[in-house]
Amino acid sequence: MNLLALLLVLTLGALAGYGCRLNLKAIAFNRAATRYAIGSLLLFMGTKLARNRALFARDLGLLLGAVGSAVLLVAVYFLVFYLLGQWLRRPALPAGEGDPTPPEAAGHELAAVAWNTGWIAAGFLLYVLLPARLTQVLPVDAAADWILRALLVVIGFDLGAEFHRLAWRSLPPPLLLAPFVNIALTLACGLLFCALRGIPARQALLLYAGMGWYSLSSVMIAQHGFALVALLAFIHNVFRELLAILTAPLAARVSPYLPIFLGGATSMDVMLPFVQRYSGRNYTLVSFYSGTICSLAVIPLVRILL
Repeated sequence: MNLLALLLVLTLGALAGYGCRLNLKAIAFNRAATRYAIGSLLLFMGTKLARNRALFARDLGLLLGAVGSAVLLVAVYFLVFYLLGQWLRRPALPAGEGDPTPPEAAGHELAAVAWNTGWIAAGFLLYVLLPARLTQVLPVDAAADWILRALLVVIGFDLGAEFHRLAWRSLPPPLLLAPFVNIALTLACGLLFCALRGIPARQALLLYAGMGWYSLSSVMIAQHGFALVALLAFIHNVFRELLAILTAPLAARVSPYLPIFLGGATSMDVMLPFVQRYSGRNYTLVSFYSGTICSLAVIPLVRILL
């Protein structure tokens, strides 16, 4: 989905939610639909991993290196946000203006991680166990896109229904710089990976420049003849997105902004429901804004490096 389509779907959902803000049954139904839509999205993520399993298994050493680059990024982000926790902590909200449904209660993070992992594993196993003639005709990408649209509608609905209770003014203005800090930190992780693995800096930076947008960056790299780097970039960005989703419950405990940073470009779409669920509704539009800027930066970053 392109940016305008995402924004349109989110806006339509918000308008519908605002119109139904006094209808408690509609609000309860929407929240139940959100949970099922998130599960369905994770299920289809599992099928996508299964569909590309041959690609991932092509060279175990390369796979571990690419996955390790994503793990390194997540570890660095957790460390940075932990060390800067006093500055980046969730802002104190005035009485009566808090998020109407706070993030996961303390102690439930691991259960949430296991729940999300279970949906992805179920999708993976389901795809693997189905007959090959059936998996070849399954519209996995189209179905995932429609589920994502449905998720954005229900997220927008929730924002519209609770708009009058959200504490937008409590969010600090420096958040406008968040995506630019995220881009700089991501590229710094690329340089760190370069130093640790001893690979050329340009190749390392190309892995990270996709900001989680694997379907764009890997294609751009492959078009310039760097087939191996394109494969590594694809795996790196797939696992950045996957790890961002799986660690979101824990990340939100460190800082409500950390899931947004981990998502990179995907914070405007796939990561949006997880930011809303674990960080809180007040951070949903922050996530959309940050993901949008990171997405817009992918093409010029990759082209400059190429």
